[in-house]
Amino acid sequence: MKVHASKLPIRTAALALALALLPVAGFADNGSLGPTVTGETGLFSLLSGETLPQGEWSWGLYYNNWDRVAIEQSPSPRIAPGKNRDYDWNRLSTSIGYGITDNFELSLMLPYDALNDNGKLNGPVRINDTFFTRKIDGSGLANARLGAKWNLFTAEDKQSHFGLNAFIEAPTGKEHEGVSTGATGFGLGLAYDYKRWALNLGYRDPGDPDKIDSAREILAGIGYAARINDKFSWITELSGTFYTGGDAKPPKDDIDLTTGGRIWLGADENWAFNFGLRGNVAYLGDTDKFCPLGGLVGVTYFPHLLREKREAARLAAEEEARRKAAEEEAQRKAAEEEARRKAAEEEARRKAAEEEARRKAAEEEARRQQAPPPPPPPPAIEEVCQFASGSARVDNRCKATLDEVALRMKQEGQRIALVIGYTDSPGSEAANLRISQRRADAVKAYLVSRHGIDAERITTEGRGEADPVGDNATKAGRAQNRRAVIILKVR
Repeated sequence: MKVHASKLPIRTAALALALALLPVAGFADNGSLGPTVTGETGLFSLLSGETLPQGEWSWGLYYNNWDRVAIEQSPSPRIAPGKNRDYDWNRLSTSIGYGITDNFELSLMLPYDALNDNGKLNGPVRINDTFFTRKIDGSGLANARLGAKWNLFTAEDKQSHFGLNAFIEAPTGKEHEGVSTGATGFGLGLAYDYKRWALNLGYRDPGDPDKIDSAREILAGIGYAARINDKFSWITELSGTFYTGGDAKPPKDDIDLTTGGRIWLGADENWAFNFGLRGNVAYLGDTDKFCPLGGLVGVTYFPHLLREKREAARLAAEEEARRKAAEEEAQRKAAEEEARRKAAEEEARRKAAEEEARRKAAEEEARRQQAPPPPPPPPAIEEVCQFASGSARVDNRCKATLDEVALRMKQEGQRIALVIGYTDSPGSEAANLRISQRRADAVKAYLVSRHGIDAERITTEGRGEADPVGDNATKAGRAQNRRAVIILKVR
């Protein structure tokens, strides 16, 4: 950015204003992140430790202006050796990023560079290993940059992240225009962010063209991102490029201070307009010779709200899981309490039943000890009356037996009598049943009529020639079988 020397006080005032615009309030979060000027996730030029979510992509279109100084390599006799000559480095670039996994992203940046200086050179200067002899004037496609970043660590509270990045600069640039060395470059770096802050440290080798050793670069930077509100973030970066090695004397180190805003647009607020003012603070002491001011503008797409929504969904899912776990725990405790209550009730019932059983047993034992057991019932008594053949008459001998039976029944009122009549085997079965029944009835009639025994206490039955007690083949045996059996028992 070449400006007439009379405007140098204005430049100095503008740079002082830029420094005064550093924000001191706000809070940074994912809403401050977006594609950097090289395509990786971060601020303007500094990378964060975070990466794009898996399957998500970002896009950026930036215009950048840097003020740089080259050293004259072969000064003319009129100019002191090694005089510094300032020039503008302008870049229009587009980039795209993609999340391979939640912790790994790739990015591709395609730049178009233009170098210019409105003055005249007194000696050749060397930029990207290309010599300019009359004036600095070159433009064209620069080296495409393929970058990768790994998120190696994320704190449990999501407030800090640590990442490793690497990149390759393919030899796609126009080397004779001074916008690239024409060789393949590469670089490595570390990125760490904590709340509002981002820290970067890296190394870049721009590649060596034939027979020339280019200076390498040590890259370092610190950035601060303040979330002013939901749609506006203010970003400030201090980044340094420190040159080392090479065949020619390297240029003076560059330290760029950039401050500006990122405004989110659209219904989903995934689109952003980016702007910033940049100053090369390494040349603040030479503002009478150089203009250290530059800047950037850009349009980017970044799915930060989707990430926030995913995080919110994750937190909601965790909260729902905690709620369900709490409900299940409450249900488990309630079930355990109910089981304990039922067990206590069952135990109480069991103890009450045991106590009742003990009480009844004690009462029964007390009653048993207080009252003697009832006497056993008297044994049954059998008496027999004999009858003559074919007769049912009660003779005197039978009467004597029945008198004793009647006396016992009168003395023992609980006794009843069963009278069973029998016969010997001669005669028909029907006749024998009739005579056996008459014999039993004759015994009953004597006890009722002669002794006044209640007829209800006497039962009769005729069994004929059944149940013989003697041998019916003999006269004595048949005499034994002609009988009536009186059985006295307690009812």
